[in-house]
Amino acid sequence: MKITIVKVIQHFPWLYWLAMFGVNFNGRIGIHSIRHPIYRHIYKIGLPKDSIIYCGCRFFDPWGVKLGNHSIVGDHAFLDGRRGLTIGNNVNIGSEVRIYTLEHDPNSPSFATKGGPVVIKDWVYIGSRVTIMPGVVIEEGAVVASGAVVTKNVEPWTIVGGIPAKFIRNRPTVKYTLDTKRRALFQ
Repeated sequence: MKITIVKVIQHFPWLYWLAMFGVNFNGRIGIHSIRHPIYRHIYKIGLPKDSIIYCGCRFFDPWGVKLGNHSIVGDHAFLDGRRGLTIGNNVNIGSEVRIYTLEHDPNSPSFATKGGPVVIKDWVYIGSRVTIMPGVVIEEGAVVASGAVVTKNVEPWTIVGGIPAKFIRNRPTVKYTLDTKRRALFQ
């Protein structure tokens, strides 16, 4: 029988909050070579060695977060893995971005939760301070302008912005590989 962190937490709920404290404290460590192995091996974040999560990142259920190759998550982001968060290859996510997979239902008499996985496909650029709501799919090559609130799926190779995010214009198809070899040392 394989024991996973999720199974252990189901039997000892207080461990969940201890794990959340630990992963969020780990986000304050300013050196990638210390922070990233802890994310990978203790918190089971799908973080390839050629991807970057910058300093100050906070999580719910980090074991539900998976990044592709050559992807970057900016400083002080919030990543919610409770319903699953998949980030593709060559994705650039700006600073202070908030990605939610679960929210409260204001129409529920018990204020119950609802949500769904968030999928961000390859070659997506998300500007700083964007909020992405549960169940959203951001298709390949899309750009989300800074400060936008994404409540619906985003079409491929388009640029969206605003509150709520709306179509601005199409983007040319440009398939690149982000340079993740040069990392800012204390970020």
